[in-house]
Amino acid sequence: MRKPKLFEDAKNHITDTLKLPKDLAKGEALIGLTGREEVYIENYKGILECTSEAVMIATGRCRVRIVGKNLKVSYYTNDEMKVEGILSQILFL
Repeated sequence: MRKPKLFEDAKNHITDTLKLPKDLAKGEALIGLTGREEVYIENYKGILECTSEAVMIATGRCRVRIVGKNLKVSYYTNDEMKVEGILSQILFL
């Protein structure tokens, strides 16, 4: 069920007024890349798939699929993770 536009507009206005980070206010994931060899993900919900060719991660609003070669999750905590390997695609599903 989609939230009413009025609710989203109010939430955006409050976030902007208070200068809150959008990742915290909207529950968005933060994704950072280091070249084509590392990807950092913060605020994720869980790991759905993990092979040497693909890693699928659930975030608050979508799924992120990382495709490449020799992929591995080098570390993860409740809040953040790092995937290493030769990255070829990052898809938002």
